[in-house]
Amino acid sequence: WHQIARPLTMGVRAIVIDDSDPANPSVLLIRHSYVVGEHLPGGGVGRGETLVDAMRREVREEVGLIADRPAQPFGIYARFRNGASDHVAVFVVPSWSGSPKADGVEIVEARFFPLDRLPAGLSPATRRRLEEFLGHRPVAERW
Repeated sequence: WHQIARPLTMGVRAIVIDDSDPANPSVLLIRHSYVVGEHLPGGGVGRGETLVDAMRREVREEVGLIADRPAQPFGIYARFRNGASDHVAVFVVPSWSGSPKADGVEIVEARFFPLDRLPAGLSPATRRRLEEFLGHRPVAERW
């Protein structure tokens, strides 16, 4: 169906930062049960849902955090793999409440990693987004 209709889809990701130790800020990463590597939390945007609302919902559903304070837009990326027309909006979440927890079904791990000691298993796109966030590379247009 995607090959014929080629619908435009929209997704969101969140760079959730814990700066409770300003000398050593951390980022929240998750591991899914169905794909390899660590990723930023996020998912699809539903009909009638704003990008920010979708990001907040996904963070709440995936890891149980409440991102109820203003999020900062970071970038919008295009992904045209396998005939798809996907776009992903990434937000920086500098403030939130709760404790991250994995549901054990879709998400098998959710935890903060120091930005200067990221895990080796980061997905390539997650690594690129964090390098952009840290200023180690320019913000790209493509996922």
